[in-house]
Amino acid sequence: MATDLAVRRYRTCYAMLLRLYPRAHQDQFGQAMAQTFHDLCRERRRAGKGLLAFSLSIFFETSREIVRENAVQMTQMQRIVYRVALVALGLLMVPLVASRLVEGWNWGPGAFVVTYLLFFGTGMAYALIARRRNAWAYKAAVGLALVAGFVLGWATMVHMSETENPVNLVYFGVLAMGAVGAALARLKPQGMARALFAMAAALAVAWLITQVLLSDTPAGPVWNAGVMHGGFVLLFAAAGLLFRHASLKESK
Repeated sequence: MATDLAVRRYRTCYAMLLRLYPRAHQDQFGQAMAQTFHDLCRERRRAGKGLLAFSLSIFFETSREIVRENAVQMTQMQRIVYRVALVALGLLMVPLVASRLVEGWNWGPGAFVVTYLLFFGTGMAYALIARRRNAWAYKAAVGLALVAGFVLGWATMVHMSETENPVNLVYFGVLAMGAVGAALARLKPQGMARALFAMAAALAVAWLITQVLLSDTPAGPVWNAGVMHGGFVLLFAAAGLLFRHASLKESK
């Protein structure tokens, strides 16, 4: 007759097998499946039946489902990559056409490659992060944060290429802060809200630093920079509020 120790060993092996499922499937069904398997093994032990043949059959059926689920997941991922690649290519048409129509727009092939990779990377980041939650507020917050971050990074790169002012590295620091905050939050809405609020606050501080450094310049450029900073602060703060809304919805 099988012992309780044998039941625990079979459950341990089954739990290890379940780790081969896609992460989302593990989180949703893994614990329940392991518990069900454990209960079935205990029932067979009490009935005096062997566990080896039963466990092997369950392992086989589960392995087949794991292959199927991973195949479905891979197919979904391929579709996501294909769609993002097409969207990025469509967006690339904007600077490509502009380079033909706008005088002085002299981009080389390398610039278009980098631009496409930035479009594609941003799109993939949205697709992979937004699918973690079904709440519209979370998806909208991810989109708003990524778009604002993309535009801020792009504007900073352009400005640095024109002025070579090291002060502009502050803005890359703001973006790095957001990336670190998202990693620490593990993309959960409550932590993401804090990260976006911190980015908005850091950008406001960056504006104060910039204003001090530009105190000898005409009022026009300083005013324009202030409007730009204010716009980004509002965008990051709005994304933070959307994440907070998503977090409150989840807690109810």
